[in-house]
Amino acid sequence: MTYKSHQTHVSPAEEAAAEQVDLKKLVSVVEEAFESIAKITRLPVSEVLHLIEEVDVAQLRQATQEAIKRIAYATGLDTAQITAIFKANRAANVDDIVNRLHEESRIRRSRI
Repeated sequence: MTYKSHQTHVSPAEEAAAEQVDLKKLVSVVEEAFESIAKITRLPVSEVLHLIEEVDVAQLRQATQEAIKRIAYATGLDTAQITAIFKANRAANVDDIVNRLHEESRIRRSRI
């Protein structure tokens, strides 16, 4: 007979019940994680799941940084100003954002 260093006196039914409790806890953690991402992105949880499946976060971050650099170069604004414009009205369309970027850029150039 082999000796088990972590022998337990748990029946298979108790072990299965404990595993179900662990699964319920994990479901809660996963749901909360996706809900926090959904809140930040203002997307439904189902869309967050698809984004995570399809988008590499590092690639998304890199692409975002490159986009902001290009906008900074074109407008003369710094990244903080550009980010503030994006965050000011998350429901804004491209034309609204372009107009705001242009206006901020014009104001900045007039100060120089």
